[in-house]
Amino acid sequence: MRAFLIIALEILLPLFPGALFALSENEADTRFHFLVRSILTGQVIIFALFQPVMVFSILKNYSLTKGITIYLPILGAVVLASLLAVVIKYRGRFISVMKTSGGRPDIFELGALVVFGIMIVMSFFVTYYDGDDSYYVTMATQSESSDAMYAAEPYTGGLISNPYRYLFAPYPIWISMLSRITGVRAVAVAHSYFPWFMISLSFGILYLFSRSVFGQDAKKRGIFLFLSSILVLFGDYSIYSAENFLLARSRQGKAALASFALPWLLFLLLETLKEMEESRKVSAKKYFLIMLSGMTAALCSTMGGMLVCALTGVFAVVILAMYRKIKVPVLMMISAAPSLVFIVLYLYMRSIVP
Repeated sequence: MRAFLIIALEILLPLFPGALFALSENEADTRFHFLVRSILTGQVIIFALFQPVMVFSILKNYSLTKGITIYLPILGAVVLASLLAVVIKYRGRFISVMKTSGGRPDIFELGALVVFGIMIVMSFFVTYYDGDDSYYVTMATQSESSDAMYAAEPYTGGLISNPYRYLFAPYPIWISMLSRITGVRAVAVAHSYFPWFMISLSFGILYLFSRSVFGQDAKKRGIFLFLSSILVLFGDYSIYSAENFLLARSRQGKAALASFALPWLLFLLLETLKEMEESRKVSAKKYFLIMLSGMTAALCSTMGGMLVCALTGVFAVVILAMYRKIKVPVLMMISAAPSLVFIVLYLYMRSIVP
């Protein structure tokens, strides 16, 4: 029962806020495409809401319970408002897209699905350990068991003298919250339940890339997904490879940054560039999603905000050079800028605390 509760929190909950964005932009043309896009968008929204709430709670020395008590009503209000908007405003479009089948999968798509299934099964049943787990998993376990966030040094158990390098990216607290809500121990959430979730999100982004690049060509999409899945499965040639971060370190914030937050932002930016190429007006929702992506990256790593601004800046320069338009690049950079707040706070706290 607890396992199903975690699945519901990780898969079903993001569906509602994400569906609002997918339907309002009419960005999905099949049922599967709609579900994938909705879940990914919804998870970005959920992470982006979690970041400022938990940073505020930690700085105020609130307990984990109090932080969760602040966060859940906010999340609940967003989910409920999104659900009502879908039912009231986009009900017809929702019914229409849910009736649209993508057709029979290509042989290469089936092959990619088999490889993906192997990764999911192995991630759930094969327990593995990485050196950085000594911090991430221990912090998640400490916070859940003691109800105090960033109070003790995970390596020694003593008081943390200067925790600011980590507390502005409270990714372990997300695992603590899942553990507290479901009753599953934090170490089990981190090692058994979280990896398949992050792998699923990452492959969802690969699927969106395939739809964006190859459109309705199922064969090309299938080849892309199959080759990508093979590269991931056999890409553990270094402890620093992207494949290693996804398969062996997915419960760590830096892995979520590399495997989910930045690829999702790259997808958004490529879509923005595609809209410019088609002489379409860039939707205001794109800028909002860029901002949420920056907050998600900041949750994963203290350096996430800087990387988001760097990646967005590259695309802003490309758009400026190609189309000689200043408005879109400026709005893109303004959208990415809020994620820098946490780096500024980190530098400020480091300067005043010895």
